[in-house]
Amino acid sequence: MGPGAGPRDNEIAGILWALVEVTSTAGAQTRGLPTPTPSPTIYSRPTPAPLAPPVNPGPAVVPPAGLSPLLTEPGPVSPPPQRAAPVYPSLQLPGPVGQQNMRAYRNSLLGQQWQRERRGISPGSERSREIQQQLNQTSPQ
Repeated sequence: MGPGAGPRDNEIAGILWALVEVTSTAGAQTRGLPTPTPSPTIYSRPTPAPLAPPVNPGPAVVPPAGLSPLLTEPGPVSPPPQRAAPVYPSLQLPGPVGQQNMRAYRNSLLGQQWQRERRGISPGSERSREIQQQLNQTSPQ
């Protein structure tokens, strides 16, 4: 500092010098210089103390009145109540599987034809004629 430096200038110089020190330390760490790292802490679960084997209490004592018939007779004491099962009508399919497949195929062809008409494709195009021919073959009798 110059000859006219006051105490305030010394404080600023000290702060600047501390910043230079911190910056150089941070730069040294990013340059790959070894820095001490704390060792990892490993936790392990303590092993439980071994338990004593169970003790055999001996044969079961029959009560003086005897065992309950609930314990001696197998099966339910009374028959379970009969619940009325709801009666559903049998499923009515529109026809045999082959007929359903044919109907689905025909619906697909009609959908293709409808989409072509919406897009403005000429009914005289080759694919439109093929679709019409297939529709004629699958027409319901």
